[in-house]
Amino acid sequence: MKRSLLIVPLFVCAIGLAAQAQKPARHTYALKAQDTLWMDQYKPTTTPNGISVLFVHGGAFTGGDPVNQQPMADGLSKLGYQVFVIKYRLYLKGKSFGCETALPEKLKAIHQAVEDADDATKYLVTNAAVLRVDTSKIFIAGSSAGAEAILNLVYNPFVRKGDKNYKPFRYAGAMSFAGAILDINNIDARPPLPLLMMHGTNDQLVPYGTSAHRFCKAVDAGWMIMFGAQTLYTEMAKRNWPVVLYSYEGKGHEVSNYMFRKFKEMDEFMKAAVLGHSLPMAHIIVKKEE
Repeated sequence: MKRSLLIVPLFVCAIGLAAQAQKPARHTYALKAQDTLWMDQYKPTTTPNGISVLFVHGGAFTGGDPVNQQPMADGLSKLGYQVFVIKYRLYLKGKSFGCETALPEKLKAIHQAVEDADDATKYLVTNAAVLRVDTSKIFIAGSSAGAEAILNLVYNPFVRKGDKNYKPFRYAGAMSFAGAILDINNIDARPPLPLLMMHGTNDQLVPYGTSAHRFCKAVDAGWMIMFGAQTLYTEMAKRNWPVVLYSYEGKGHEVSNYMFRKFKEMDEFMKAAVLGHSLPMAHIIVKKEE
C-alpha cells in the first residue's frame, strides 16, 4: 500500500516537468540533395535579454539528434535567451569517425557540418526581423563534434587566406564543449572574438591539448592532429585575446555534456561579451566538481 502511494506524486511530478518543456518552432534553413536541414527555435520564457544562441549538437558526425538538446535550450530560455538548435548533414551516418576511417572522409564530414552551420547562420541573419534576432548578439556554440564544427567555422581551415569571396559572419562570441580545431595557424586569419571553452584534461576522444584525434596512430587511415582547448587558450593568451577556459582535471569526454548544467558560467560569459565588458584571459582549473 505504501508503494502505491509513492507512485502518485512521482507521476504528477513527471506530468509537471513535461508541461514545463517548451515545444519549439521548426524552420527549414537549407535543402541539400536528399537532406532537408532545419532548426528548432526555443523562445525566451522570461524577459528576453536580446541574445540568441545557435547550437550544433555532437555525435561524431555519425549520429546525434537536435531534439536531445532541449534541456540545454530550456535552461537558457529560462534565463532570457533565444536558442536555435540545428540539424546538419551527418556525412558518416551509420559509419565511424574512428581511426579506421580514411582522413579525407573525416575532413569531408567536418567540412559539411561547417558549411551547414554557416548556412544556418545566414538563415538567422536573413530572417532576423521575423525571428526577432539581434544580429549583433548571436553566439555560436557546440558540443563534441558540434564544437569541432563551430570552431572550424570560426577559424575556417577550408577557405584560402585572402579569399575575397569569403565573408565570415562576426559572432558575438563562441562556446565550445570539448572541441578542437584542424589548423592552429588560422586563428590569426580573422579578428578575435570572445571564446568560452570547457574541456576535460583526460579526454580520450577530442584532445585537450595538441594530439592525434582519438589518439590514433600515425599508421592509421584516420590519423590527424587536432588542437584542443589548452592549445587554443595558450595561443589566444599570447595575443591578449578574450578567452575563458574551464579545465576539468581528470575528466574525460563527458565534459562535452556540460552545456546541460553550466548555465551560470555561460550566462556570465555571454552577458559580459555583449555588454562590452573587458573579458579576462581566464584559465579556471576545476579540481573537484562543486
